[in-house]
This record gives sequence, C-alpha cells and structure tokens, in this order.
Amino acid sequence: MTANSQSFAPVPDAQTASYQAFIGAFRKLWAGPIYRELRQQAGALPDQSPEAYDRYEARLAQLPIHQLFGWLEHNLQLMKYRGAHGVVPMVEGQRQALEQALLQPVPDGMLTLSEDMALPDYYKLTDFHHHPGGLREDPLAGIVYRTSAGAAGGVVGRAGLHRLFANHVTRDRGFDRVLDIGCGFGRSTLAFAGTGSDTRAVGIDLSAGCLRLAAHLGAEIAGKDRVRYLQADGASVPQEDAGFDLVTSTMLLHELSADAIRDMTAEAFRLLQPGGEVAHLDFLPPDDNFLRALFLGHSDRNAEPHMRDLAAIDLPTEFQKAGFADISITPFDETGGETGDGWRLPWVVIRARKPQ
Repeated sequence: MTANSQSFAPVPDAQTASYQAFIGAFRKLWAGPIYRELRQQAGALPDQSPEAYDRYEARLAQLPIHQLFGWLEHNLQLMKYRGAHGVVPMVEGQRQALEQALLQPVPDGMLTLSEDMALPDYYKLTDFHHHPGGLREDPLAGIVYRTSAGAAGGVVGRAGLHRLFANHVTRDRGFDRVLDIGCGFGRSTLAFAGTGSDTRAVGIDLSAGCLRLAAHLGAEIAGKDRVRYLQADGASVPQEDAGFDLVTSTMLLHELSADAIRDMTAEAFRLLQPGGEVAHLDFLPPDDNFLRALFLGHSDRNAEPHMRDLAAIDLPTEFQKAGFADISITPFDETGGETGDGWRLPWVVIRARKPQ
C-alpha cells in the first residue's frame, strides 16, 4: 500500500514555522508596497519606448528602490531554502522517515524510472530556483521542491493554478490522452486527468525524485488507471507516434535551452494525433520596458538562465517549422480574477494544433 500524502510533508518545528512565515510575509511586502513604489519611480524615467530599452534598463538599475527589490527577490529565495530554518535543513532532519515513505510501493505500472538516463546539459548545469543541488540526484528532491513551492506563499505553490490552467485548456474541447511534460511532482498531471471521466494522463520528468513523489500522490488521488509517470526527456519520449491528443507543460519552457524548446516542439508534433493540440503555460516578456526589465531580472536573480532564451526565440515561427497550425499566445490570469496591483509574472498560454 502506498503511503498517504501526509507522509511526504515534513513537519516544521515552531522556529522553522515562524521563519518560513516571516519569509512569506516579507515576500508579500516585496511584491506589494515595494513593487508599487518601484513602479511609480520607474514610471518617471525617460526612455520608455521599446526602442530605448537598453538605456531604460540602465537607468532603472540605478534606482535604490530597484536595487532593494532585486536584493529581496534573490535573498528571500535563498533564505527560504538554505537559511538556518530553511526548507532544506528541515527536510534533511527528517530524511530517514521521508525516504522510507518514498520507498513504499506504488501500483504496478504507475511509475517507470530509467537508471541509465542521460540528463541534458542545460539541466545538469543549473540549480533552478536556487534549489540546492537541483532536482537531479537527491531522492528527496521532489519533497524539497513541493515543500518550497508551498512555502513561497504565492500562486505558483497552489494546486489551484494547475486546475485553472487545465480547465482553461479543456473549456471548449475534451481530451482523452494527455502527455504532461516536465510534470514535477504531478500537480498538473492530476489536474488534466481530472478534466474528464475518460481522460488518462501520462506525466514525464527528468527528476526521479519528483516522479517517485508524483506516483505516490497520484495513487492516492487518482489511481493508476487515470495517471502514470515516466522518467523521460521531453525531446525524446519513449511513446508511440500519434498516441496523444494533447501535449502540455506548465512553467517548463522558460527552463529549457532554445535547442531543447525546438526539439520538444518537434517531438510533440510526432506524439500528437492529427487534430491534436499543444498547450503550454509559461511566461513571455511584455513590450512594456519596466515589466520586461523585471522579467529579465527575475531570470538572473532566481537562477532561471533560459528565460532569456525563451524571450529571444520566435515561438510562432518555431511551431510553424515543426508543422503546427492555429498558433496562439494569449494572456492568462493565474489568480482566478484576483490579480490586484502587485508584482506578477507575465503568464501566457501558448497553443497550437497539428493539422488533420
């Protein structure tokens, strides 16, 4: 019998709980009043036109309020993971119990790992989000990732984000066979599996630690008849041609190199049935100089180096080259109607269809 979801939730002591609550509260201050003051001062700068972006960015960097905003963005993330009462020390202190929970069996056929899988360089060389050691080797990496997402105090850590996206994609059309690339610990896979009684979803990821956790959570919530997980690279998926009617990802493209985006797009085309669709939830830089500067600054401050690759690539052209049609990029409200006036990443849904 698989362990239940509570088995994978490390229990903070009083000091750790207070420390993480402090970081969460400070992040709200950073994303709220500090951001609004920065926006007001930045609005008075010259060189607001897109053609003058480089000059604008240099002026913005000189504002003390911008320097404070950037320092907080970077260091609050580090503190969340690595401080004396960060997520990593908390999980490490409970390693034995958590590893034992992960070693509990899951239903046959629900999880397939590849011990000799070659990880791509872009993945091996970056500790995304400042996650110490990345998601590559530690069997508890998925638990650290899941715990840190909840500790962030923002919309990214909420399961509701994934349900909003899945419901948005399936609003006008249902899908029976879904491939979720870069599924992490499985929230997006479960969200798509829950969109229809006949929907079956396969989640793939490079991280064995994330997939083990995803399989346990999926077994508890959905069962092996609805979801299963496979360790694989989205650029080379060991599944048959035309086996899916939807290929999707959530917050993945900005973590891929430009070549990996192209390879994954071509692979998605192969995997889709004629008439099938791709749907990616991600971030693209706005034309507004201020918001573009914060987007690119986030790339540097949050260890997301390939956000700049995504900003530079012409996605519609790349999708057309792969054979897709009906390509669209539309804004996405990740809050369910409560965006407010604080800092938020520029969310978009990128969709395309494989012709019949």
